Amino acid sequence: MPDNLAEGARWFRQAQQDLDDANFVREGSRFNLACFLGQQAAEKALKAYLYHRGAEDVWSHSLIDLCEDAKIFDMFFDTVKDEARQLDKYYEITRYPTYLPSGIPSEAFDRIDADRSIELAQGVVEFVRERI
Repeated sequence: MPDNLAEGARWFRQAQQDLDDANFVREGSRFNLACFLGQQAAEKALKAYLYHRGAEDVWSHSLIDLCEDAKIFDMFFDTVKDEARQLDKYYEITRYPTYLPSGIPSEAFDRIDADRSIELAQGVVEFVRERI
């Protein structure tokens, strides 16, 4: 079992990379991917916090659920649940046509969506950064 601090740091580095990648693909007009990577950055940051605090098994892709788990250690995770709720929407709809009534994800998102996802993700990542 890796040491908790090292595992948390590893996950947090990937969260930062996902956020960087979200910015990169946004500039290439891959807006659905930017939205998804924003969700991924926030998810990995929350998982980094949980690993940092000693959690052994961190499950779920739901940011709301991860915030609830993190509240065991710090009640202030309740304050990022609004951001988490909005980012959770980007987990599947940005990748699978099944979740859209017509068209495909790469046609359904625009720069405004990508900007919002990245902004929300930056908020969650920074919130976690302050706590680890």
